[in-house]
Amino acid sequence: MNVATMTHEAEQSAGNIESPRQMLWIDSVGSFLLCQGEQTTIGGPQGSSESADLSLLANLSRRHATLIRSGDGYLLEAHAAVQVNGRNVNGRINLSSGCEILLGENVRLRFQLPSALSATATIDFLSDHRPDRSVDGVILMDETCLLGPGRENHVRCPGWLESVLLFRRGGSLWCKSRAEICIDNEPAVQPRELHAGSVVAGVDMRFRIEPVEE
Repeated sequence: MNVATMTHEAEQSAGNIESPRQMLWIDSVGSFLLCQGEQTTIGGPQGSSESADLSLLANLSRRHATLIRSGDGYLLEAHAAVQVNGRNVNGRINLSSGCEILLGENVRLRFQLPSALSATATIDFLSDHRPDRSVDGVILMDETCLLGPGRENHVRCPGWLESVLLFRRGGSLWCKSRAEICIDNEPAVQPRELHAGSVVAGVDMRFRIEPVEE
């Protein structure tokens, strides 16, 4: 996968990233939906303004379940048939890292908390059901999100030598790394704010981020 580069003028005119959802396109790794809200709904195919944040191409209710960040942990609230680790869920249940979630009859997801230092969680697809756009995984972002080669990273990027940190500041998304990186073709020695369409690149890595249109 190659990431198209925007000119600095173009990305500035696109504005800051304030949308609660972004798409993260990482070269040679995949595409990821980044959700920054405290609640993330999961459901069936889009069809109206009431569609879920994560709409899967599956036989699910429009809003089948809601994932809720509460402090350093997460709850799942079932609105239709849901199982967690093989047990039926009525109402709400606490989620632990490694939980397997079954929505309806055959949509299987895995919930994980990769880092003990961050409340950011990830959702992996265990069944073949996906959103209508290409997505390899989902990130439920709290204050920080790590991209890099180690197991503690929220997105594993095996070919990278260093991690890149995405973090929230003042309603915007920022980026920093110990590695030498450029953001929109400019060296980023200090933390830099990301804009719609920003491209982050280094010697062994490259990714782009853009808001999801509501």
